[in-house]
Amino acid sequence: MSKAIKQNLADSKKMSAELFCLTYGAMVTEMLKDYEDPKDVTIQLDKMGFNMGTRLADDFLAKNANVPRCVDTRQIADVLCRNAIPCYLGISATASSWTSGDREFTITLEANPLTELVQVPAHLVSAGLSYSQLIAGAIRGALEAVHFKVYASATDTGANTEIRIRFDQVLKDSLPAGEDD
Repeated sequence: MSKAIKQNLADSKKMSAELFCLTYGAMVTEMLKDYEDPKDVTIQLDKMGFNMGTRLADDFLAKNANVPRCVDTRQIADVLCRNAIPCYLGISATASSWTSGDREFTITLEANPLTELVQVPAHLVSAGLSYSQLIAGAIRGALEAVHFKVYASATDTGANTEIRIRFDQVLKDSLPAGEDD
């Protein structure tokens, strides 16, 4: 592939990412007008992210057949930080701030593409708006799709975004009523 074609491909991906970020910002602005309460907008962003995450889990597993089945939270955090987040957001992430028992940890996104082109007013943040909750919801949805119930919340700290994840339980497969194992 020639350099010009590679450059055009890279430019189109960057343009698509910028368009997504601007569209996301416009959507959040409209949601703030519709819902009026920033906490309600955060809830809706989480729901949207959850729905996206349930679909992304299938896509991720189809594209990454070599990813082993995770048996503990540290492995899940590793797959999220080394594989999933770079794959879908194109950025690096690190897991830290583990609690005893490894039930909670923080994923730090060093360059959140959603916040690159916006500055969220402080009064909206203090009123409960979590601008990056879409990402936390997507992580929650993806993990629930692979039978891990978690709680996830996002906090934008200016320089980076922190997503706090708390594991609740491993979900069991359930069969429809009347069917046996």
